[in-house]
Amino acid sequence: MSRKLILAAALFAASASAQQSVDISGADFSAGKGDARLAALAKQAAAEGKRVVVTAPKEWHKSIAAKLGKGQGEVVMREGFYESVLARVEDKPAKPEPAKAPPRPAPAVAAAPAKAPAPEPAPAPAPKPVEAAPVAPAPVAAAPAPAAAAPAPAPKASAAKPAQPLVALPTPRSTASPPVPKSAPDVEAIRERMRQSLIEGRPAQGLLAVASLQSGDMIYVDGPVRGVIRREGLKAVLYWLDGDLDLRRSELKPAATDRYQVMSAIRGEGSLRREFDASKTDVVASVPADGAPVRLALEKAFNDGRRITDRLAAEQLRAGDVVYTGTGSAVVVRRDGKDLLRYWLDGSFDTRQSSVQGDGPGKYRIRGSLAR
Repeated sequence: MSRKLILAAALFAASASAQQSVDISGADFSAGKGDARLAALAKQAAAEGKRVVVTAPKEWHKSIAAKLGKGQGEVVMREGFYESVLARVEDKPAKPEPAKAPPRPAPAVAAAPAKAPAPEPAPAPAPKPVEAAPVAPAPVAAAPAPAAAAPAPAPKASAAKPAQPLVALPTPRSTASPPVPKSAPDVEAIRERMRQSLIEGRPAQGLLAVASLQSGDMIYVDGPVRGVIRREGLKAVLYWLDGDLDLRRSELKPAATDRYQVMSAIRGEGSLRREFDASKTDVVASVPADGAPVRLALEKAFNDGRRITDRLAAEQLRAGDVVYTGTGSAVVVRRDGKDLLRYWLDGSFDTRQSSVQGDGPGKYRIRGSLAR
């Protein structure tokens, strides 16, 4: 008998717990199969003076509130991230007691004013002294007339003193603080930044003289530091450039901001690129010799390293051609349908004519027929 009572009590507790919460899947909610359960839970919460807390997707909140029914008690909606409806009955939070006003302080009793001390009696005035009667003075005889005063002696002329020479006062030193010299750039920090960005933090190979630069080297400039990236097989190697190098030289081709590609070895004083030499207005080019550094550099830059065999006379340039210049040589890129053709330019043309448009350092677009 006792076992039956225990089993019945457990079933009743489970039923009561089940009535305290409702879990409805998204499919059942969309089909309306959980409407009755939600309404029953709302009535239960209203009867017990409790509230219903619902966790469901935000877009379902209005529909759930309608299914719970108006006037059924307090409903709290919370956003859920799963397509299901979880509703449960909770006790309402206790209302906080109103804060008691602090007791008013007792009014301070005003102190009685202190009595002023009685004034002291004024002292009696002193008696006036008795004045004696004035006595008439005796007659005085008249004094004889004074003798004529002797003339004062003339002052002796003093010897003239020589003029004192003017003494130059020392100029006061300025108290202003000397100008603070600008701090030198942190070379080591710049080099570390270059190593991280160019060779993934590997150590550099040391110094590289300007005369040791080769065609294909890339020079990176950051303040006073100049790094040289050289390809050795599949590996990029970093050197620090040692010595002065004018970045305007014709052997260097600007590749980007603060980046220059070495087109040929640096020898002697050299010459400046055309955009820095106002005296040069003509492009003069010839076909470079096989194996020449400028030939290898131009073929690598404009033909993916493949050999360029055809040549084009300057008189044969036409609208649409693009000319890329190097040191004494130039490559012409011409579009033929879907193909791009490359030629060595053989001859010269004046860059000042209207049919030639400069399009960056060492690059010219042909807009029409050239003047003969």
